[in-house]
Amino acid sequence: MNYIYPEYFPNQDNTLITMKKKEAFRLYKFSDATLVTKGLEKIAFIKRDQIEFDRYNVVSVKREGLKTELTEFSDRETDIEALQEQVESTERKDKKAEELRVAIRGVMSCVELNFNVESAKYRKFGTDTLSRQTDAELLITAKRVVRVGTELLPILVNFGLTLVELDAITAMADDFTDLIVDQRLEIGERDIQQEDRVEAGNTIYSQLVKYTNLGQSIWIDNDKAKYNDYIMYNTVSGEAPATVGEV
Repeated sequence: MNYIYPEYFPNQDNTLITMKKKEAFRLYKFSDATLVTKGLEKIAFIKRDQIEFDRYNVVSVKREGLKTELTEFSDRETDIEALQEQVESTERKDKKAEELRVAIRGVMSCVELNFNVESAKYRKFGTDTLSRQTDAELLITAKRVVRVGTELLPILVNFGLTLVELDAITAMADDFTDLIVDQRLEIGERDIQQEDRVEAGNTIYSQLVKYTNLGQSIWIDNDKAKYNDYIMYNTVSGEAPATVGEV
């Protein structure tokens, strides 16, 4: 039986197992830009030889349909754009993280004025590894600082700590949470776009290969120049590979 990923099939206990979708990969070695230019070039040759292609039911409607697919493909957002959006979301998140660390250090300055750094009450804030904490750890620390700071506020208010500062940390932590989610969404969206782009490019490339192979078979015994027009090299440059000794 052929399964379509993601696959669903019963385990021995009749529960369903979900198989991870196979990662999409390009069928062609050259760039997407080269796929577009090479594709349009081959479509122009097909249009020139439309009478010969009609015999094999590769009519003008199919030719123009492929051209439309290429145009839509070239209009897609590129990975460079998607990456920049991801970078910008990461920068916003990291900036908020630093603001949160600065605010927490401000609270700890007040704490240190009353409690020794080795005391249980000081260590209860859990900020000793603040600069090295991950995003998730920083969020937990921020909530803990607010919680413990509120608990000890009657004492620490005499050393400059205010409820306003603690509320500000809570607000920053909420904003930081939103920015973490935004970054994850940007990463996920980029992954989806990359996959969709690869699959769309593969569909176009596969169709081009069929048409160019047909073009070669049409002209192989009749016209060498036209035969060469339909050669499509699957190399990084999209051109013929260099031969030994070639400069």
